[in-house]
Amino acid sequence: MSALNVIAFALDCPDPHRLAGFYGRLLGWEIDEAESAADWVELAHPEGGVRLAFQRDPHYRPTTWPSPEVPQKAHVDVRVDDLDTGHERALAAGATQLPQPPDQADASFRVYADPDGHPFCLCA
Repeated sequence: MSALNVIAFALDCPDPHRLAGFYGRLLGWEIDEAESAADWVELAHPEGGVRLAFQRDPHYRPTTWPSPEVPQKAHVDVRVDDLDTGHERALAAGATQLPQPPDQADASFRVYADPDGHPFCLCA
């Protein structure tokens, strides 16, 4: 059996270029214009590997996490060297900090939402 490899993790969103711009600022990655179109945008990791992709969904509804009304289906974890520096970078890119889970108040991660409401974590 041949090996299978993940090539991209895709997020549904109303505006792929806008959301790709946010994650590009956060991660320091560039849009791969050759692999992108109006309804699909790919961010390429500068060292190769799995890409982040953004796919237009005209019916997209953001999660209401931590409320279960519209549950999150997936989230991205981003490793940072320092949570405070990562926090400032995330806010400058356009993120919103979300409530820390009460049982994780002293954890080595912080929870945020991207501009379209997808939760993501910065992890030390």
